[in-house]
Amino acid sequence: MKFKRIFLFVVASLLLTTNAYSQSYDATIEPGDVYKMAAFKVWMNPEHERIKGILMLNPGSNGDGRGQVDDPYWQEFANKHHFALMGTYFTDHLHPNMMIEEYIQVSKGSGKAFIDAIDMIAKESGHEELSYAPFLLWGMSAGGEINHEIASWIPERVIAYVVNKGGYYYSSVPSEATRQTPGLYVIGLEDLPSRNSMIRGMYLTNRRAGALWTLVEEQGVAHEVAGSRDLAVSYYEAVMKLRMTEGALGYKALKPVTEDMGTVGNIYEHTLGRVEGIRKEDTTWLPTEDFANDWLELVSKVPD
Repeated sequence: MKFKRIFLFVVASLLLTTNAYSQSYDATIEPGDVYKMAAFKVWMNPEHERIKGILMLNPGSNGDGRGQVDDPYWQEFANKHHFALMGTYFTDHLHPNMMIEEYIQVSKGSGKAFIDAIDMIAKESGHEELSYAPFLLWGMSAGGEINHEIASWIPERVIAYVVNKGGYYYSSVPSEATRQTPGLYVIGLEDLPSRNSMIRGMYLTNRRAGALWTLVEEQGVAHEVAGSRDLAVSYYEAVMKLRMTEGALGYKALKPVTEDMGTVGNIYEHTLGRVEGIRKEDTTWLPTEDFANDWLELVSKVPD
């Protein structure tokens, strides 16, 4: 495969972390139709012989998320589960409405950019399994937008993803495969009504059609991470138990999930458990009982 790239360089320096030495790799891909900048940083623990998945860290609008791979919080998660961390940096070409990110249209080239970067780093690092590793997707604001678009573009490669207080979605009604991919949709009730209406409407429409998605509405929270990161980790770990096959590598080993594998919560009354006659769109899918309790604690939390 011929890769479009400006440069790929390896940072082979071993950086001391709280748990182990780390190894990081950087790649930059030349500009494309819907993005001006595409640069990436991948972090791995070299003590892990095989990487089971990639946690992609997508920042807010036109932001540089590469530094997030150095966050001890995410490194602890990666070490626990033998994952790599991938921080992304996309920017738009100048256009009339810069608040509407064009680079999140992954099917138009930005998706190929991060896939190409992963393939290059897989070859350079000797971790060929990265090229077929499944994804967990984290992001805030535009990072949540691109997560939804990735899950809509290549749902077969996504374990679970987070949509977190973003405003624009090109794929608001995705495929059935995406509806069957667990997604955590997070709203801050003090955020802009336009963002909240977009996420809530997208959630309700697709949940009515059977989407295995989870809606979270944080009271007293505006356009900020707040409790969503900790809940995302709980969500990832719950879904991973259902979807990942022990001893197997690659996204093709992911197991499908079904509605009856978990329980449900009432998004209005903040209660748990299935109730006969309730509309599906009034419920939210909760993959495990432990996660259900974490969800209930967060949505019921009253601001100080």
